[in-house]
Parts: sequence; structure tokens; C-alpha cells
Amino acid sequence: MEEHKLKVTELQKDLVDAINEKEQECIELIQESKTKTPKEKVQWIREYVDKLLLKKYSDEDLREYALKLGALWGKMVVEEYNWKWKYINFGNDVEGIYIVSPKNYYCCPPLYFLTKILLKENGGFDGNNDNTVMLLFNMMNGIENKKPKQNYQIIT
Repeated sequence: MEEHKLKVTELQKDLVDAINEKEQECIELIQESKTKTPKEKVQWIREYVDKLLLKKYSDEDLREYALKLGALWGKMVVEEYNWKWKYINFGNDVEGIYIVSPKNYYCCPPLYFLTKILLKENGGFDGNNDNTVMLLFNMMNGIENKKPKQNYQIIT
């Protein structure tokens, strides 16, 4: 069996700039004060996703919304729980932009997470698409109290 080599790096400046740009585009969508708490912004994201799911959009448009909403959602996790943006290559064709918990126990790909929800590919136990934006955000509170078998456990 082939061993996969994990590689975790800081995001390159162009990726940081792109995430910041998408996050700012999302802030313009909310048209609210930047003094709102991360939890309130995540609640807004959840409600906005619900509205998007009620209408018909092209996959391309939904992916663009996912970038904006995912960038803001990720930033809210960073602000609320002190996670960090990283680029992770798991060495098995799984790689991308993640937010990583302070002790490196867990990671989450926020852009992919929002894309799955908006493309209706985030199936729950009942087989229906679930908008788990707020649920996952709340689950991150104290998540590192339980250490997984290996670091960088992916959660979505």
C-alpha cells in the first residue's frame, strides 16, 4: 500500500488576496456593519444560502456565491475560534485551501464546504441536501477537547 505524504503550507500571497477579495464581496452582499459578531455573520450566511437554494441558478453562479460565502464563513471561524488558513496536500489527490484548528487536530475546506451545499451535494441522513453552515460553525466550539486519531482530520 502506498504511503501518502501530508504537506501543510502557508497560503501564498495571491491566494490570501483572492480569499480577502471574495470575503469583501460577501461583506458587500450583507450591507451591514463590520462590527457584527462572527456568529451573527454565520447566521446571515446560513439564511442567505437558504434563499439561494430556493431559486434556480447556474452551477457557475452557485460556485461564485460559494467562493464569496465560503471566504467569509472561513474568516468567521478564524476570528471566533483562532483557526488559521493553510494549504494542505494530503498526498492522495486531496488538496486545497483549508482552515486549520489551533492544535492542528482538525481542518475544514470552507470553499468546498459551501460549494457542496449550494450544488445540493451535502446529503444528510435522510438523503436530502442539508444547509449545515451554522451547525458546523457551532460544532467547532471546543472541538479540540477531543483529539482525533491523527491530525488534520477533515470536517465538513
